[in-house]
Amino acid sequence: MRRAFSVVPLAALLLLFTVPAAHPFTGDGCASGACTDCHSLSRDEAVKILGSTIDNVLSVGPSPVNGLWEVDVEKAGQRWPLYIDFSKEYVIAGQIIQMSTKKNLTENRMLSMNRIDSSQIPLGGAIVIGKTDAKRKIVVFDDPNCPHCAKLHETAKGIVAKNPDVAFFVRPFPRNGDPPTYQTALSIVCVGTTQALEDAFAGKPLPKGECGSKAVDETIQTAKRFGIRSTPTMVFPDGRVVPGALEVEMILSLLKEEGAGEKAEPSAGKADTKK
Repeated sequence: MRRAFSVVPLAALLLLFTVPAAHPFTGDGCASGACTDCHSLSRDEAVKILGSTIDNVLSVGPSPVNGLWEVDVEKAGQRWPLYIDFSKEYVIAGQIIQMSTKKNLTENRMLSMNRIDSSQIPLGGAIVIGKTDAKRKIVVFDDPNCPHCAKLHETAKGIVAKNPDVAFFVRPFPRNGDPPTYQTALSIVCVGTTQALEDAFAGKPLPKGECGSKAVDETIQTAKRFGIRSTPTMVFPDGRVVPGALEVEMILSLLKEEGAGEKAEPSAGKADTKK
């Protein structure tokens, strides 16, 4: 039978081994200075720790959580942050959520790291919700057979009604490449109105697209170029690619956060060697 240890004697025993060394997760320690005064992680060390699990270590820096390094990595063209603890014994692949703001800091970092050049997305043939000269333009890749796209469409109309400086440029996108959806997307482009887009969402027949527009082909090529496969997918003015039919508050929050407090992104193929 296993003996149970008394809590009090055990606590007393642990006190004998207590030393005033700094713990990586405490607020004080390291002579009450910054944790980076006595902890460091170089890019070369991160490469050695992660090994062949990733293609490249882009940068190393402090994470939002004390005791962890944020290591930006790349694999198969995708970028995301991993976390290595100060002991360099543990690698954490997970989400850091700031409870005071309910923000997913890891997700925000991933969106920032995988920005694209939004100016490379052609706007010709797009269905515009809002003013064409709006200061903030969000490009939306919509499949006319996608119910989530129809939901985002209604959300977009509500946003532009209260925010005239925001507009949504919808590019009809037959994500599965089937001919009927391609023809529907072409019909929407040829009619060129939001009503045509709404009729398509509602399953109503549209006139055959015979305007000779190449906009649908351009959309397919653009989506392939930037790895956009699901609908709806929004591309914000600063290049963040965000899939899903987000609610009003989230879309406005992402617009508000544009360029605020983001770390500079390393160029592809290069790495920051800060320690």
